[in-house]
Amino acid sequence: QCLADEQEDTLLRLFNEKLISDGVIQFLRLLTSAHLQNHADFFCNFVEAPDLKVYCCQMHEAFPVIQEVETMAMECDHVDILALVQALDVGVHIVSMEGDKEQLAHHIIPEGVEPSVHLLYQTSHYNIIYQRIHRNPDQLRNTDSL
Repeated sequence: QCLADEQEDTLLRLFNEKLISDGVIQFLRLLTSAHLQNHADFFCNFVEAPDLKVYCCQMHEAFPVIQEVETMAMECDHVDILALVQALDVGVHIVSMEGDKEQLAHHIIPEGVEPSVHLLYQTSHYNIIYQRIHRNPDQLRNTDSL
């Protein structure tokens, strides 16, 4: 059992406060940027910017595509997700709704690990997928839905 489980209500309340959630997001953006720049020899092969500093935090006349990892409200891409996963040393399961409309694509990063975070990717946007917790019916009291 995770220590956070005991504080679930407190965490939910805090993460829904804009100031706190924005602070957490900004920290994760800076962590991602630092990891990208500290591992530039690997990641430079996957970005179209002249270098990782430009990709992470600067506009450049010769690089018109806006991709600023550190800036709030900017989209992230697969390279950013990979860097964050490596920096945090966690496994992520991404379910993609792009491509074949009949079938979902499943990706686990890094391969071969048990993911602890599950994301749904749909048209340049990621949403967290919460796994359903199967509870004993005896534990449910006066609840209409979960």
